[in-house]
Amino acid sequence: MPQQSPQASATVHRIELIMSDGTQIHVTPRVLEVLLDTNRVAKFKRSSGWATVGHDPVRAKHIKDYCNLYNGPERRIIY
Repeated sequence: MPQQSPQASATVHRIELIMSDGTQIHVTPRVLEVLLDTNRVAKFKRSSGWATVGHDPVRAKHIKDYCNLYNGPERRIIY
């Protein structure tokens, strides 16, 4: 992975989280969103404290929600 300068890394916002397997890591907001979408996060730290996934409200776009957005006719070929 390319090294970032100290100035560049200081501007990147990192979020502390605990994965479903107990691993504790720091990620960018975009990575957190992807991990939430794939149900791999147990908890993540907010400015107000720890948020528990499945218990606290989480403002995330979930993959299954995208499936419910289309209201047109079925276009998939079903064999």
